[in-house]
Amino acid sequence: MDNRTRISEAAVRVFSREGFHRARMKAIAEEAGVAVGTIYNYFRDKDDLLLSVFEAGIRVRMEFLEELGNTSLPVRDQIQHLLETHFAQIRQQQEVAELILYERFHRGSRLRDRVLQLQETIISQVEAFIGKGIDEGWVRPCNPKIVARALFDLVQTMTACWVFASPDEEEDIYSSAPTELADLIWKGLGA
Repeated sequence: MDNRTRISEAAVRVFSREGFHRARMKAIAEEAGVAVGTIYNYFRDKDDLLLSVFEAGIRVRMEFLEELGNTSLPVRDQIQHLLETHFAQIRQQQEVAELILYERFHRGSRLRDRVLQLQETIISQVEAFIGKGIDEGWVRPCNPKIVARALFDLVQTMTACWVFASPDEEEDIYSSAPTELADLIWKGLGA
């Protein structure tokens, strides 16, 4: 594993354990097994490191969406599988998920514009998926851009509900959300 990957993976663990604002580059360096100065060979600062982690997560999701679209799974099952994967990733990195949600809605954030730009890439891919469904006849006629944004925000809202839920509600949301959301999306979009 190269230093950049080792540092990024260590940052996720440290951000998740200590919180982004409390995390120190020294702790990330120790977790990665590198000198603090080595981090600055790859990342300008902690914000840049967080964006790199988020960008990597977006790339993984985009590749997953593409692979899923090429499977023979029925579309409704593809949607549920995508949602199950999303919630599993959020569960593994809850602190990072909280931070990304915060940055998305915090107008004074230095990271907000980049977070929103990255999220637009996912929305564009969902829009293309919906457009393909309309062309192939398994999605009802609709405005793919509006529906893609609405679906993205629906999933983000459920993610926020899960991230900020009380411990007794957390498991119910985590286990039920993928199926319930997949049904809602499929029934709302079906031709």
